[in-house]
Amino acid sequence: RLDRCGGSTLTTRLLGIGEIRTIVGDVGLAALYDGLIARLHAAFARHDPESTITIDRSGFHYEKPSLGLLEWMPAMELGRLASIKTVGYHPTNPTERGTPSVLGTTSLYDTTDGRLLALTEATFLTALRTGAASAVASDVLSRPESETLGMIGCGAQAVTQIHAISRVRPIRRILAHDADPTTAATLATRLRGLGSDEMWSVETVDGNDIGRLLDECDIICTATSIDIGAPPVLVDGPHRPWLHVNAVGADFPGKREIDPALLRRALVCPDVLAQCLLEGECQQLEASSLGPDLAGLVADRARWEAERARLTVFDSTGWALEDLIVAELMLEHAERLGIGTEIELQPHPSDPYDPYDFLRRR
Repeated sequence: RLDRCGGSTLTTRLLGIGEIRTIVGDVGLAALYDGLIARLHAAFARHDPESTITIDRSGFHYEKPSLGLLEWMPAMELGRLASIKTVGYHPTNPTERGTPSVLGTTSLYDTTDGRLLALTEATFLTALRTGAASAVASDVLSRPESETLGMIGCGAQAVTQIHAISRVRPIRRILAHDADPTTAATLATRLRGLGSDEMWSVETVDGNDIGRLLDECDIICTATSIDIGAPPVLVDGPHRPWLHVNAVGADFPGKREIDPALLRRALVCPDVLAQCLLEGECQQLEASSLGPDLAGLVADRARWEAERARLTVFDSTGWALEDLIVAELMLEHAERLGIGTEIELQPHPSDPYDPYDFLRRR
Protein backbone atom coordinates (compact mmCIF):
# COMPACT_ATOMS: atom_id res chain seq x y z
CA ARG A 1 0.00 0.00 0.00
CA LEU A 2 1.18 3.49 -0.85
CA ASP A 3 2.65 5.50 2.03
CA ARG A 4 3.71 9.01 1.13
CA CYS A 5 4.74 11.99 3.22
CA GLY A 6 5.01 14.69 0.55
CA GLY A 7 7.93 15.38 -1.78
CA SER A 8 9.96 18.00 -3.56
CA THR A 9 7.74 18.16 -6.65
CA LEU A 10 4.05 17.84 -7.34
CA THR A 11 3.97 15.31 -10.15
CA THR A 12 1.08 13.24 -11.44
CA ARG A 13 1.53 9.85 -13.08
CA LEU A 14 -0.70 9.18 -16.10
CA LEU A 15 -1.61 5.54 -16.68
CA GLY A 16 -3.28 4.85 -20.01
CA ILE A 17 -4.10 1.59 -21.73
CA GLY A 18 -0.47 1.14 -22.80
CA GLU A 19 0.73 1.18 -19.19
CA ILE A 20 -2.11 -1.10 -18.07
CA ARG A 21 -1.16 -3.54 -20.85
CA THR A 22 2.45 -3.51 -19.64
CA ILE A 23 1.40 -4.18 -16.04
CA VAL A 24 -0.83 -7.09 -17.03
CA GLY A 25 1.94 -8.47 -19.22
CA ASP A 26 4.38 -8.35 -16.32
CA VAL A 27 2.10 -9.64 -13.56
CA GLY A 28 -0.28 -11.86 -15.52
CA LEU A 29 -4.05 -11.60 -15.41
CA ALA A 30 -4.51 -14.49 -13.00
CA ALA A 31 -1.94 -13.19 -10.52
CA LEU A 32 -3.33 -9.67 -10.86
CA TYR A 33 -6.79 -10.98 -10.00
CA ASP A 34 -5.48 -12.95 -7.05
CA GLY A 35 -3.76 -9.86 -5.70
CA LEU A 36 -6.81 -7.66 -6.19
CA ILE A 37 -9.19 -10.18 -4.60
CA ALA A 38 -6.86 -10.43 -1.59
CA ARG A 39 -6.66 -6.64 -1.28
CA LEU A 40 -10.42 -6.19 -1.51
CA HIS A 41 -10.94 -8.91 1.08
CA ALA A 42 -8.49 -7.16 3.45
CA ALA A 43 -10.06 -3.74 2.82
CA PHE A 44 -13.57 -5.05 3.50
CA ALA A 45 -12.44 -6.92 6.62
CA ARG A 46 -10.84 -3.80 8.15
CA HIS A 47 -13.56 -1.44 6.96
CA ASP A 48 -14.54 1.23 9.48
CA PRO A 49 -17.09 3.82 8.27
CA GLU A 50 -15.44 6.40 10.54
CA SER A 51 -12.11 6.13 8.71
CA THR A 52 -13.13 4.79 5.28
CA ILE A 53 -15.60 7.22 3.78
CA THR A 54 -17.56 6.91 0.58
CA ILE A 55 -19.97 9.59 -0.59
CA ASP A 56 -23.15 8.70 -2.46
CA ARG A 57 -22.41 8.65 -6.14
CA SER A 58 -24.09 11.31 -8.20
CA GLY A 59 -24.05 12.54 -11.75
CA PHE A 60 -25.87 13.54 -14.89
CA HIS A 61 -28.55 11.30 -16.38
CA TYR A 62 -29.78 12.21 -19.85
CA GLU A 63 -31.57 10.95 -22.95
CA LYS A 64 -30.02 13.27 -25.57
CA PRO A 65 -28.22 12.72 -27.86
CA SER A 66 -28.85 9.16 -26.56
CA LEU A 67 -29.57 7.46 -23.26
CA GLY A 68 -26.61 7.75 -20.91
CA LEU A 69 -25.15 8.95 -17.66
CA LEU A 70 -21.95 10.43 -16.26
CA GLU A 71 -21.35 9.69 -12.59
CA TRP A 72 -18.63 10.38 -10.06
CA MET A 73 -17.81 8.00 -7.21
CA PRO A 74 -15.63 9.38 -4.38
CA ALA A 75 -13.90 7.36 -1.65
CA MET A 76 -11.32 8.13 1.03
CA GLU A 77 -9.26 6.17 3.52
CA LEU A 78 -8.76 8.85 6.18
CA GLY A 79 -5.18 10.06 6.51
CA ARG A 80 -4.03 8.16 3.44
CA LEU A 81 -5.65 8.28 -0.01
CA ALA A 82 -8.75 9.54 -1.76
CA SER A 83 -10.09 8.66 -5.19
CA ILE A 84 -12.75 9.95 -7.53
CA LYS A 85 -13.87 7.78 -10.40
CA THR A 86 -15.78 9.43 -13.21
CA VAL A 87 -17.65 6.88 -15.26
CA GLY A 88 -19.95 7.08 -18.24
CA TYR A 89 -22.56 4.46 -19.06
CA HIS A 90 -24.07 4.52 -22.56
CA PRO A 91 -25.75 1.19 -23.35
CA THR A 92 -25.88 1.80 -27.12
CA ASN A 93 -22.12 2.32 -27.43
CA PRO A 94 -21.22 -1.25 -28.51
CA THR A 95 -23.83 -1.46 -31.28
CA GLU A 96 -23.91 2.16 -32.48
CA ARG A 97 -20.34 3.39 -31.89
CA GLY A 98 -18.19 0.29 -31.49
CA THR A 99 -17.01 1.42 -28.05
CA PRO A 100 -17.52 -0.07 -24.56
CA SER A 101 -20.77 0.78 -22.79
CA VAL A 102 -18.74 1.79 -19.72
CA LEU A 103 -15.90 4.34 -20.04
CA GLY A 104 -14.15 5.73 -17.01
CA THR A 105 -11.13 7.39 -15.43
CA THR A 106 -9.97 7.46 -11.81
CA SER A 107 -7.99 10.20 -10.06
CA LEU A 108 -6.01 9.23 -6.96
CA TYR A 109 -5.04 11.83 -4.34
CA ASP A 110 -2.66 12.01 -1.40
CA THR A 111 -4.66 13.34 1.56
CA THR A 112 -1.47 14.61 3.25
CA ASP A 113 -1.23 17.58 0.89
CA GLY A 114 -3.98 17.12 -1.70
CA ARG A 115 -1.68 16.32 -4.60
CA LEU A 116 -3.04 14.39 -7.54
CA LEU A 117 -0.90 11.25 -7.51
CA ALA A 118 -2.30 9.53 -10.55
CA LEU A 119 -4.87 9.67 -13.29
CA THR A 120 -5.62 6.23 -14.65
CA GLU A 121 -7.98 4.64 -17.12
CA ALA A 122 -10.88 2.96 -15.35
CA THR A 123 -12.84 1.10 -18.03
CA PHE A 124 -10.74 -2.05 -17.66
CA LEU A 125 -10.26 -1.40 -13.94
CA THR A 126 -14.02 -1.15 -13.36
CA ALA A 127 -14.61 -4.50 -15.03
CA LEU A 128 -11.71 -5.96 -13.06
CA ARG A 129 -12.88 -4.76 -9.65
CA THR A 130 -16.51 -5.69 -10.33
CA GLY A 131 -15.46 -9.25 -11.07
CA ALA A 132 -13.21 -9.30 -8.01
CA ALA A 133 -16.04 -8.10 -5.74
CA SER A 134 -18.25 -10.95 -6.98
CA ALA A 135 -15.35 -13.34 -6.33
CA VAL A 136 -15.07 -12.12 -2.73
CA ALA A 137 -18.82 -12.58 -2.16
CA SER A 138 -18.81 -15.96 -3.90
CA ASP A 139 -15.86 -17.10 -1.80
CA VAL A 140 -17.92 -16.51 1.35
CA LEU A 141 -21.38 -17.58 0.22
CA SER A 142 -20.97 -20.32 -2.42
CA ARG A 143 -19.98 -23.92 -1.80
CA PRO A 144 -16.22 -24.51 -2.21
CA GLU A 145 -16.87 -27.34 -4.69
CA SER A 146 -19.02 -25.18 -7.01
CA GLU A 147 -18.19 -26.18 -10.60
CA THR A 148 -21.07 -24.99 -12.78
CA LEU A 149 -21.61 -21.29 -13.38
CA GLY A 150 -24.55 -19.71 -15.18
CA MET A 151 -24.05 -16.41 -16.99
CA ILE A 152 -27.04 -14.25 -17.94
CA GLY A 153 -25.76 -11.40 -20.06
CA CYS A 154 -22.64 -12.27 -22.05
CA GLY A 155 -21.17 -8.83 -22.72
CA ALA A 156 -17.93 -7.39 -21.36
CA GLN A 157 -18.77 -7.94 -17.70
CA ALA A 158 -19.34 -11.65 -18.30
CA VAL A 159 -15.68 -12.27 -19.06
CA THR A 160 -14.41 -10.71 -15.82
CA GLN A 161 -17.18 -12.25 -13.70
CA ILE A 162 -16.31 -15.74 -14.90
CA HIS A 163 -12.56 -15.18 -14.74
CA ALA A 164 -12.62 -13.72 -11.22
CA ILE A 165 -14.91 -16.38 -9.77
CA SER A 166 -12.75 -19.09 -11.31
CA ARG A 167 -9.90 -17.80 -9.10
CA VAL A 168 -11.85 -18.80 -5.96
CA ARG A 169 -13.95 -21.73 -7.20
CA PRO A 170 -13.10 -24.72 -9.47
CA ILE A 171 -15.39 -23.68 -12.33
CA ARG A 172 -15.45 -26.28 -15.10
CA ARG A 173 -18.75 -25.71 -16.91
CA ILE A 174 -20.54 -22.54 -18.00
CA LEU A 175 -24.15 -22.17 -19.17
CA ALA A 176 -24.50 -18.86 -20.99
CA HIS A 177 -27.54 -16.85 -22.07
CA ASP A 178 -27.81 -13.47 -23.74
CA ALA A 179 -30.71 -11.65 -25.38
CA ASP A 180 -28.43 -11.44 -28.43
CA PRO A 181 -27.53 -15.01 -29.49
CA THR A 182 -24.46 -13.74 -31.35
CA THR A 183 -23.02 -12.25 -28.15
CA ALA A 184 -23.62 -15.51 -26.29
CA ALA A 185 -22.00 -17.49 -29.10
CA THR A 186 -18.75 -15.49 -28.89
CA LEU A 187 -18.33 -15.86 -25.12
CA ALA A 188 -16.32 -19.07 -25.41
CA THR A 189 -13.84 -17.38 -27.74
CA ARG A 190 -13.42 -14.42 -25.39
CA LEU A 191 -12.75 -16.80 -22.48
CA ARG A 192 -10.15 -18.86 -24.32
CA GLY A 193 -6.91 -19.21 -22.39
CA LEU A 194 -8.24 -17.68 -19.17
CA GLY A 195 -9.12 -20.90 -17.36
CA SER A 196 -6.99 -23.63 -15.86
CA ASP A 197 -7.68 -25.66 -18.97
CA GLU A 198 -7.28 -24.42 -22.54
CA MET A 199 -10.96 -23.55 -22.55
CA TRP A 200 -13.91 -23.93 -20.23
CA SER A 201 -16.87 -25.97 -21.33
CA VAL A 202 -19.32 -23.26 -22.48
CA GLU A 203 -22.86 -24.08 -23.57
CA THR A 204 -25.27 -21.43 -24.82
CA VAL A 205 -28.86 -21.54 -23.59
CA ASP A 206 -31.74 -19.79 -25.34
CA GLY A 207 -34.49 -17.85 -23.63
CA ASN A 208 -36.97 -20.71 -23.73
CA ASP A 209 -34.62 -22.92 -21.76
CA ILE A 210 -33.23 -20.44 -19.23
CA GLY A 211 -34.69 -22.49 -16.37
CA ARG A 212 -31.78 -24.89 -16.91
CA LEU A 213 -29.50 -22.40 -15.20
CA LEU A 214 -31.52 -22.72 -12.00
CA ASP A 215 -31.62 -26.50 -12.31
CA GLU A 216 -27.94 -27.09 -13.04
CA CYS A 217 -25.84 -24.20 -11.73
CA ASP A 218 -24.09 -23.74 -8.41
CA ILE A 219 -23.48 -20.04 -9.10
CA ILE A 220 -25.31 -17.65 -11.43
CA CYS A 221 -24.16 -14.17 -12.45
CA THR A 222 -26.51 -11.65 -14.03
CA ALA A 223 -24.87 -8.79 -15.94
CA THR A 224 -27.35 -7.45 -18.46
CA SER A 225 -28.34 -4.10 -19.92
CA ILE A 226 -32.00 -4.77 -19.26
CA ASP A 227 -34.32 -1.81 -19.76
CA ILE A 228 -35.86 0.09 -16.87
CA GLY A 229 -39.21 -1.48 -15.98
CA ALA A 230 -38.60 -4.64 -18.02
CA PRO A 231 -39.46 -8.04 -16.49
CA PRO A 232 -36.61 -9.78 -14.63
CA VAL A 233 -34.27 -12.00 -16.63
CA LEU A 234 -33.83 -14.53 -13.82
CA VAL A 235 -37.29 -15.82 -13.01
CA ASP A 236 -38.16 -17.83 -9.93
CA GLY A 237 -38.25 -21.59 -10.14
CA PRO A 238 -36.78 -24.80 -8.74
CA HIS A 239 -33.05 -24.52 -8.16
CA ARG A 240 -30.19 -26.18 -6.33
CA PRO A 241 -30.65 -25.47 -2.61
CA TRP A 242 -27.17 -23.93 -2.36
CA LEU A 243 -27.47 -21.64 -5.38
CA HIS A 244 -25.53 -18.38 -5.08
CA VAL A 245 -26.34 -15.43 -7.37
CA ASN A 246 -24.17 -12.41 -8.15
CA ALA A 247 -26.54 -9.70 -9.43
CA VAL A 248 -24.43 -7.12 -11.26
CA GLY A 249 -26.64 -5.45 -13.86
CA ALA A 250 -29.17 -3.42 -11.84
CA ASP A 251 -27.75 0.09 -11.56
CA PHE A 252 -30.71 2.45 -11.88
CA PRO A 253 -34.06 2.99 -10.13
CA GLY A 254 -36.66 0.74 -11.72
CA LYS A 255 -34.08 -1.58 -13.28
CA ARG A 256 -34.07 -5.17 -12.00
CA GLU A 257 -32.75 -8.53 -13.14
CA ILE A 258 -34.07 -10.97 -10.53
CA ASP A 259 -37.61 -12.09 -9.77
CA PRO A 260 -38.70 -10.61 -6.40
CA ALA A 261 -40.13 -14.00 -5.37
CA LEU A 262 -36.65 -15.50 -5.61
CA LEU A 263 -35.14 -12.57 -3.72
CA ARG A 264 -37.63 -12.90 -0.87
CA ARG A 265 -36.50 -16.50 -0.26
CA ALA A 266 -32.80 -15.62 -0.31
CA LEU A 267 -30.21 -14.17 2.00
CA VAL A 268 -29.56 -10.93 0.09
CA CYS A 269 -26.29 -9.10 0.77
CA PRO A 270 -25.83 -5.59 -0.72
CA ASP A 271 -22.43 -4.12 -1.44
CA VAL A 272 -23.57 -0.64 -0.29
CA LEU A 273 -26.92 -0.71 1.51
CA ALA A 274 -28.28 2.76 0.68
CA GLN A 275 -27.14 2.51 -2.94
CA CYS A 276 -28.66 -0.94 -3.43
CA LEU A 277 -31.98 0.14 -1.95
CA LEU A 278 -32.07 2.97 -4.49
CA GLU A 279 -30.90 1.24 -7.67
CA GLY A 280 -29.99 -2.40 -7.04
CA GLU A 281 -32.02 -5.56 -6.64
CA CYS A 282 -32.65 -4.47 -3.04
CA GLN A 283 -35.07 -1.79 -4.26
CA GLN A 284 -37.58 -4.65 -4.47
CA LEU A 285 -37.15 -5.47 -0.75
CA GLU A 286 -37.41 -3.90 2.68
CA ALA A 287 -34.12 -2.96 4.34
CA SER A 288 -35.09 -4.97 7.42
CA SER A 289 -35.17 -8.18 5.37
CA LEU A 290 -31.60 -7.89 4.08
CA GLY A 291 -28.46 -9.65 5.21
CA PRO A 292 -25.09 -7.98 5.90
CA ASP A 293 -23.44 -5.60 3.49
CA LEU A 294 -20.24 -6.66 1.77
CA ALA A 295 -17.98 -5.36 4.54
CA GLY A 296 -20.05 -7.12 7.20
CA LEU A 297 -20.09 -10.30 5.15
CA VAL A 298 -16.29 -10.44 5.08
CA ALA A 299 -15.71 -9.15 8.61
CA ASP A 300 -17.88 -11.93 10.08
CA ARG A 301 -17.00 -14.49 7.43
CA ALA A 302 -17.25 -17.62 9.57
CA ARG A 303 -20.84 -16.80 10.52
CA TRP A 304 -22.00 -16.24 6.95
CA GLU A 305 -20.16 -19.24 5.53
CA ALA A 306 -22.70 -21.27 7.51
CA GLU A 307 -25.37 -20.00 5.07
CA ARG A 308 -23.79 -21.73 2.05
CA ALA A 309 -26.41 -24.46 2.07
CA ARG A 310 -29.21 -22.00 1.26
CA LEU A 311 -30.07 -19.58 -1.55
CA THR A 312 -27.90 -16.43 -1.40
CA VAL A 313 -27.69 -13.27 -3.52
CA PHE A 314 -24.96 -10.64 -3.72
CA ASP A 315 -26.41 -7.33 -4.92
CA SER A 316 -23.49 -5.57 -6.63
CA THR A 317 -24.02 -1.94 -7.60
CA GLY A 318 -20.35 -0.88 -7.39
CA TRP A 319 -18.58 0.43 -4.28
CA ALA A 320 -16.29 3.42 -4.71
CA LEU A 321 -13.83 1.88 -2.23
CA GLU A 322 -13.17 -0.83 -4.82
CA ASP A 323 -12.10 1.84 -7.30
CA LEU A 324 -9.63 3.29 -4.81
CA ILE A 325 -8.12 -0.14 -4.08
CA VAL A 326 -7.68 -1.16 -7.73
CA ALA A 327 -6.26 2.26 -8.72
CA GLU A 328 -3.74 2.09 -5.88
CA LEU A 329 -2.72 -1.42 -6.90
CA MET A 330 -2.09 -0.35 -10.49
CA LEU A 331 -0.14 2.73 -9.41
CA GLU A 332 2.10 0.56 -7.23
CA HIS A 333 2.82 -1.74 -10.16
CA ALA A 334 3.49 1.24 -12.43
CA GLU A 335 5.96 2.74 -9.97
CA ARG A 336 7.68 -0.63 -9.55
CA LEU A 337 8.05 -0.95 -13.32
CA GLY A 338 8.94 2.70 -13.82
CA ILE A 339 6.18 3.29 -16.34
CA GLY A 340 3.60 6.02 -16.86
CA THR A 341 4.03 9.62 -17.93
CA GLU A 342 4.88 11.94 -15.05
CA ILE A 343 3.79 15.54 -15.54
CA GLU A 344 3.80 18.65 -13.37
CA LEU A 345 0.08 19.16 -13.55
CA GLN A 346 -0.05 21.22 -10.35
CA PRO A 347 2.24 24.20 -9.56
CA HIS A 348 4.86 23.93 -6.83
CA PRO A 349 6.10 27.52 -6.36
CA SER A 350 9.23 28.38 -4.41
CA ASP A 351 7.02 30.86 -2.57
CA PRO A 352 3.73 29.11 -1.73
CA TYR A 353 2.09 32.51 -1.12
CA ASP A 354 2.83 33.74 -4.64
CA PRO A 355 0.40 32.27 -7.21
CA TYR A 356 2.42 33.80 -10.08
CA ASP A 357 5.77 32.31 -9.02
CA PHE A 358 5.66 29.45 -11.51
CA LEU A 359 5.10 31.93 -14.37
CA ARG A 360 8.43 33.62 -13.69
CA ARG A 361 10.42 30.38 -13.80
CA ARG A 362 11.58 28.49 -16.89
